[in-house]
Amino acid sequence: MFLSRIILSSVFIFITAFSAQAQKPAAKDWSIADYFKNLPKKYITTQGDFAQPSAETLVVDEKNGYAAQMDSSRRVTVEPFPVFEMALFKSQTKSPLVVVAHRKINSPCTDYEIFFLRRAGNRWTEVKQAVMPPLDLKMFWSPGAMQSAGRLLKIVKQSQIVYRFEPPRVGRSMKVSLEICDFLIDSAPPAMAAELEKLVGSAKPIYFEWDKQNGKFKFAK
Repeated sequence: MFLSRIILSSVFIFITAFSAQAQKPAAKDWSIADYFKNLPKKYITTQGDFAQPSAETLVVDEKNGYAAQMDSSRRVTVEPFPVFEMALFKSQTKSPLVVVAHRKINSPCTDYEIFFLRRAGNRWTEVKQAVMPPLDLKMFWSPGAMQSAGRLLKIVKQSQIVYRFEPPRVGRSMKVSLEICDFLIDSAPPAMAAELEKLVGSAKPIYFEWDKQNGKFKFAK
């Protein structure tokens, strides 16, 4: 049931009809639907126990440059949540940036994948290093509590720490939160589990503002 690969092929059909135009615009003038329609399949796949995609679960917000695939996973008591998101960021000096995020459920953890893409001709290029400041674990705590990052690394491995990016639907500020796969071996001391819970609970989300002039994100202090 888990790790089943879902390809959003049906969404392509919907998007094609949604964004059909008499004349195809230049890439710099594309809408979010245009970018979604032309996005390589490797960037719009997700893994996990998710419901099959459909036009009814697709959100396309042309005004705000946002698209998402919602999923309730057939759990009627759970509010639908996005398993795939993309947002369009335009710049005064650079080509448009497309941020693509999706989640993968790997029991007992949820993993997240993020892509920062620009398109030149028919080529899509990953440009994360050019548009994102370096992430530091200490950013998620106040200056007086930065030692918490070191304590966290003494309890869990770096591979258990996940940065979750949330492309915005409204505004140009992107939220990044810290998530921990809190799976500890059964022999772990209770005090360690309690400290892990406290550390995770004290971590605060951080935000990156879109710098339209320079075509990249900057850390919002």
